[in-house]
Amino acid sequence: MKPIFLISLLLIFIVSCAPFSPQVLQEAKKEITFSEVLQSPEKLQGEAVIWGGVIIETITRSDDTQIVVRQTELDFQKRPKELDKSAGRFLIRYRGFLDPSIYSKDREITVAGTIAGKEERPIGERRYIYPVVESKELRLWEKREKLPSYYDPWYYDPFFYPWRPYPWHRYPYWW
Repeated sequence: MKPIFLISLLLIFIVSCAPFSPQVLQEAKKEITFSEVLQSPEKLQGEAVIWGGVIIETITRSDDTQIVVRQTELDFQKRPKELDKSAGRFLIRYRGFLDPSIYSKDREITVAGTIAGKEERPIGERRYIYPVVESKELRLWEKREKLPSYYDPWYYDPFFYPWRPYPWHRYPYWW
């Protein structure tokens, strides 16, 4: 009785930590890349994808909210990684209101949804074709904390323990 209870409790915990529902994760096609959709969004219309990136702009309208996102690769948790690399931009269309002060510039976001075509908008003087994703589920990620840089006298200060002949000796020889 106890092992079954523990296993079921563990499974519930694992499923509850997932960023998206299992049904959405199964529907998403991993073999569809962002570059393929960028080349021909009409051809892949209706396909389920999970994309993520960094928010550029949030536009609220009377019946929906549109989020302009700079695409990045996703890690194993479906969180954006390598934020300085991108294959392009895409639009998220969300039915309902999302507060632009919360879904603000430079926040990380992941969307699970279906490709709903394309939309052409200007970026400066250039016209850009955005693939549009109709949102089923959204995940706005917490802001990443910058770790404080600190001074480690055991490693960096050559005069703190002058008997250490090499900098890779992290501690005195008797430790």
